[in-house]
Amino acid sequence: MIDGLRLTISGEELRRLFEHRIEHHERCVKHWKREQARTPEEQTEDEPKLPEQICGHEAAHHEWRADVLRFIRDHVEDAEVFRLAESDLLFGELLPEKPWAIEQEEYEERTSIGFNLERLTKTVGEVFPRELLAAITREEEAWRPVSDVPRHGMP
Repeated sequence: MIDGLRLTISGEELRRLFEHRIEHHERCVKHWKREQARTPEEQTEDEPKLPEQICGHEAAHHEWRADVLRFIRDHVEDAEVFRLAESDLLFGELLPEKPWAIEQEEYEERTSIGFNLERLTKTVGEVFPRELLAAITREEEAWRPVSDVPRHGMP
């Protein structure tokens, strides 16, 4: 009996899948290096020039991933058969890429809590301006029992 979902893939097919992912990352490296080399005159409204730091980071990330996958590919035996778990498939980028709309939906779902919290904070700020909050705080301090008021030199 096998515990969990395991996919059986030949070494030859695995090497081919890694090669496709390596090629993808190499294309991305070229793209980001072209973006990094763009001048301000080459930007348009549809394609603004991105900061060089961001482009350099993205290029370096894709170079690293290509190196990682190349290392793995070079150490896979063609004649062997591999049983891969979900974590193996994800790490090796062996699953088909998600469509953009699904990626966007998942991103929005992950970040919606932060957006909603920010919106709530702004709403509270509009309802209770700082001056009003300061006045409420002063009022609460004035009504605090004497036993709660710290004395100098005493806890």
